[in-house]
Amino acid sequence: MKRLIAIGLMVFMASVTAFSSIGIKGTYFSPSDSDFKSIYGSGWMYGGEITFNITKGLDAWLDGGYFARTGVLTYSQEETKLTLIPIGAGLRYRILTGKIAPYVGAGARYCLYMESNVIGDVNKGGVGFVGKAGVLISIIHGIGVDLSAGYSWCKMKPADFEFNVGGLELGAGIVF
Repeated sequence: MKRLIAIGLMVFMASVTAFSSIGIKGTYFSPSDSDFKSIYGSGWMYGGEITFNITKGLDAWLDGGYFARTGVLTYSQEETKLTLIPIGAGLRYRILTGKIAPYVGAGARYCLYMESNVIGDVNKGGVGFVGKAGVLISIIHGIGVDLSAGYSWCKMKPADFEFNVGGLELGAGIVF
């Protein structure tokens, strides 16, 4: 975990002068796995994104999020706590490049999964994929809104069962 944070900070510090935009987002996350969703439900994930312009209309992006929920185990009804930290990178293509710029994008995502309950503690990570589409709306010079929808997929096997910690993501954010 410490290495992951250190790498993230180095990338951020090295890119502060080279970024095209930086934003903060709130995303409503709805897991696609029914068992995972029955324990933790859906909820808000918070995070940010940095984009780098490669060519006209093509951007690279780095993003990260934080999703924490408390639920109850299916059989014992004991409390269980989850923290999910997705960190991703990919490309996005802006279909139009004006005050209203719709886009599509795809990338890879590393998901850090931490769960704590009476059964034990689990700290796992896995690599998955994410696809997104959205629209960037320029409000005033240098400030805009990013509205997006996406789907992520990342299989985890913390014990003797496997499930997907990804799902539908509907987000909105402020972009600088």
